Order: sequence, then structure tokens, then C-alpha cells
Amino acid sequence: MKKILLGMTLLSTVAMGAEGTNLYLRAGADINGKFDVIVDNGQVANKKKADKMGHEIAVEVTKEVLPNFELGLGVAYQNHGKAEKNIENLIYEGRKRTIYYEMPEMKSIPLYVTTKYNLPVNTMIKPYLKADLGYSFNKINGKLGWNLIENNHKFDYPSYETEVKNGAYFGIGGGFEYNDFTMDLMYKINKAELEYGEKDSKKREKKDLDYSRITLSVGYKFNF
Repeated sequence: MKKILLGMTLLSTVAMGAEGTNLYLRAGADINGKFDVIVDNGQVANKKKADKMGHEIAVEVTKEVLPNFELGLGVAYQNHGKAEKNIENLIYEGRKRTIYYEMPEMKSIPLYVTTKYNLPVNTMIKPYLKADLGYSFNKINGKLGWNLIENNHKFDYPSYETEVKNGAYFGIGGGFEYNDFTMDLMYKINKAELEYGEKDSKKREKKDLDYSRITLSVGYKFNF
């Protein structure tokens, strides 16, 4: 979190020190967040749906480089939650079994280039198109691990040693601006790869765990 605040502070400082720049502060909530499905040894570990609504805060600094076209940089803190666990109830040799996986929670800090095209309309409400492209630094809390409950007795199994790899980040969408307040709707993806297994094993599993969603954001623009 300290690194995020530092990055946001640096971007804000750049904006205030450069004439003709725009500083955007944004906060958003995810709609219909989805993860890739992980299959471990034939067992489906998770559902596509995220277990909770993700959210983010972002700072962007842009400058108009062409008429109605802004180009700049952004940094964000994004909390994606985790994939909803897949629970299977089975009957094995007359015994009731419940099998499910624990899923790690994922967060991201993307650094990205952002573009904004302001549609040339002479109205108080100014529509725009927006796109982001950058690199997502990913982090997880928790480990991937499976659990077994048989006849109401839970068997304890060790979780896998679990890591997440960084990946690309992009978003595309549009919105509108009114009296320096903004609201937009964007489709976004954070690419990620989950690596798990025995800590020093050369046969650790690697599975995609990309997170995609529609993000509704509100913000405010400062002019310098």
C-alpha cells in the first residue's frame, strides 16, 4: 500500500509541476467479476464467478497531444477478491463426501499508459472513449489447497506452496464528463498465472488465473 501511495503521489506531483496537464482521481467497483477456472488433477477447483465485488482506486495524469485526444500514465490499486470455490457432494462406498478447494485472494497494482478521446460535441455533458494498456503486478493472500469432509469429519490436508505471476493489463470503454466530474464503464482484464505444488519441485503446476470484469468508475479531474 505504501508503494501505491508513493506512485500516486509522484504522478500527482508531475501533474502539478507541468502546465496544461490533467490529473484524474478515480474510484471504481467491479460488475460481474470472473476468474479463469483451475482444474487440478481432474478436479474443478473454482467457479468463474468472484466471491465478492472487486474495487479499485486510481490516479491518472494526461496531456492533450492532439485536438480532443489525451495521452498519459496511470497507476491503480485493485482488489479482486478470490474465485468462488467449487463444492462437490459425492457418495463414495456409502459415505457422504464433500470436496472443495480453498482459493487465494488476488490483488493487483497495474502501471499503464492511458488514452482518452473526447468526442467533439458542444454540450455540458461531454462523452469520451478511453483505453488503458500496461503491466499488472499481482499478489495473492492465501494458498491453493483442497479439503475433504466425510460423514461430517474434516480431513486436514496441507495446502500447496502457491505463487502468482505478473502479467499484462488492459481496459477499454467510455464515459462522460460533467463540470470536471467523470463517470465511465470499462471492460478490464488483469493477466495472471498461478504456480503451485511442492516448494522445490520441478513439476509445479502452472494455471492461468486471469481476472476480467466490467468496472464502473467515478472520478474528478483537476486542471493545471
